[in-house]
Amino acid sequence: MPAFQAYADDFGKITIWMNRNFYGGRSDFFYLTSSSGMYIDLLVNRVDEHPDQVRYDLTSPADMVFGVEYMVHDSHGLAVPLQMRMITHNPVFMKQFDYAGDDLGSQYHLLYTDFNLWAPTATNVVLRLINYGEEKSYKLTYDAKGVWRTTVNGDLSHAVYTYYVTRNGETVETLDPYALSSTANGRFSAVIDTDVLNEIPDYPLKTKIRSNVDAIIYECHVRDVTSAHSSGTRTHGKFVSMCEDHTEWKGYPTGLAYFKELGITHLQLQPVLDYATVDELHPDRGYNWGYDPAQYIALEGSYATNPKDPYCRMKEFRQLVTTMHKNDIRVTLDVVFNHMYDVDSSPFARVVPYYYYRYNDDGYLSNGSYCGNDLNSNSPMMRRYFIHVCEILMRLYGVDGYRFDLMGVLDVETMNEIHDAVKKIRPDAIIYGEGWDMPTILDPRQKACIVNQDLMPEIGHFNDFFRDTVKGKTSDDQKYVRGYITGDMDMSFAMCSAISGNVLHEPYFYRFSSPCKTINSVETHDNGTAWDKMRVCNGNENHDTRLLRMKMLIASTLFSIGVPFLHAGEEFCGTKNDNSNSYNAGDAINQMNWDRAVQNRDVVVYTEKAIKVRKNFLAFHLSTGEQVANYVHPSVGEGSVVFMDITCEDEKNHCTLLRVIFNPTYDNKDYYEQEQWLTVFDQYGNAHETPENHIYVPGLSVIVAVR
Repeated sequence: MPAFQAYADDFGKITIWMNRNFYGGRSDFFYLTSSSGMYIDLLVNRVDEHPDQVRYDLTSPADMVFGVEYMVHDSHGLAVPLQMRMITHNPVFMKQFDYAGDDLGSQYHLLYTDFNLWAPTATNVVLRLINYGEEKSYKLTYDAKGVWRTTVNGDLSHAVYTYYVTRNGETVETLDPYALSSTANGRFSAVIDTDVLNEIPDYPLKTKIRSNVDAIIYECHVRDVTSAHSSGTRTHGKFVSMCEDHTEWKGYPTGLAYFKELGITHLQLQPVLDYATVDELHPDRGYNWGYDPAQYIALEGSYATNPKDPYCRMKEFRQLVTTMHKNDIRVTLDVVFNHMYDVDSSPFARVVPYYYYRYNDDGYLSNGSYCGNDLNSNSPMMRRYFIHVCEILMRLYGVDGYRFDLMGVLDVETMNEIHDAVKKIRPDAIIYGEGWDMPTILDPRQKACIVNQDLMPEIGHFNDFFRDTVKGKTSDDQKYVRGYITGDMDMSFAMCSAISGNVLHEPYFYRFSSPCKTINSVETHDNGTAWDKMRVCNGNENHDTRLLRMKMLIASTLFSIGVPFLHAGEEFCGTKNDNSNSYNAGDAINQMNWDRAVQNRDVVVYTEKAIKVRKNFLAFHLSTGEQVANYVHPSVGEGSVVFMDITCEDEKNHCTLLRVIFNPTYDNKDYYEQEQWLTVFDQYGNAHETPENHIYVPGLSVIVAVR
């Protein structure tokens, strides 16, 4: 580490941090030189004393030219490179180098390939290219707007490459952040002929999605679906494994066949973009959910049958998406745009240090993600990059939407622009995420969090009020806290707000302007499973009683206003053996346990029936806040039983009113009415054949009736 470091933190400002063990941290003067011949004295404006270092604020030329090497010299004869630091966050810098072209990355053509890298603070860029074992180097030329370019002749469809980028006095080797794919463990970026993917045809989807509330989202992890021997697949834990049809275990469907039978509309995949902590050449040696991103366009190689071949993961993932489409299931991707696994080794920091990350005024990384860093989504080129990623993944693979991890770290404008770009490609795409208010260094009104839902007209948010009201608190220290369905009758009025999607105003708890914004779930990959929680908070009840409550949790998710979301295995009472953070716990804890799907077959069938009812009745597809206000009427009856009446002209089902009744008590309830009601979903999920003046609601059940 040098005795002092020099940073360009603004136009006309240089910051020096000098170590006290170097001449006591004292220098009588500083001056600046450049590779272009500049020599200028720097004026010391301020000196701040710190225990181990001394900080100097210096005045420098305000019209510095980028792409030139600068050195700062002190009075002792030491010179260090001037690092372009917070100047990269200056609006003038951002505007000067805001490049709107769509040609970044390696652009393949049969007879040549263009290589274009955005690196405005670099002083030299060299392409290291390996084509069929032959390695050559090519110097890139600076063009404009921070873009370096070169063209290499020949068919490079199987070439791999890296860049050597010189910036801030140091030369580093880096992947291309815009690369479409890479070799195993991200060693090299790959030139890709995308026409190869067109050989895998896509299929038109039969079911129309008019709005988010038509979706029934099912979250799973690629490896977990088929890692168990009981999955019945020939391969395990790969993209291709999820394409194997007609698989079964003990006579019941698994994998793709299971998803089809369940009736979901959207399969949400936990991260499939390249992540850092699984060795792609030896995936059995490690496990991870994938929330440790290394690249944002290249896919994760551990899910490919041949991770060494950059095309393999691309073709096999496209096959996964098209297979789901063939079976009328849409695919949404869980994307982690809030942080990178490691700052210094990321292509962002290696190509343009500091620009892509958020920092506080003292030059320290923002950590609203609690992962050590936050990506600076509100910088123009970061925003353009995220939009580009979402667009290119849809165009290459046909994905149908995105779930954003820790969306509250991102900014409102970025999320809205992503939404608009995605909708132009796929009008029925769905965009939603975790709208928690994260402590990132961003103006509170700019955060893409729930409290700012009014600024994001068509972005969905996971509704933790729904989760905590229906099931009870989720965190480890609140496992004993019950929700309404798990037995806290005092939450009956809160339940009225939850099942109406938090769209109704006073006296209910209002949260969302549209039912399309509330993603309703009682379980996701995070935290313990609902079944594991009930073993604690309902530990006084026997197994069969908890099974009834599990059914009620599922029915509450599917029969509420908003967008239902199920986590893989929830419908067969999945367990993680009380592991509440199983991100790296391995296959034994995380894999879909198909034995449990057999043991709890009645809950699976119950879920299938509930999904069919939700799909079938228009009352569950109200898509505007105005419709909910006019037609949805929740209430609390005697004994804290909750009712939800939905007025809806449903010609197909010959009804004008639908009623959902939630009875989490042990007592059976009988309701006698003047009008005749037809029960379309009873405690077993069955529909009755004839209307009656009587609705029977057994204890621990959810009933749906219409008239």
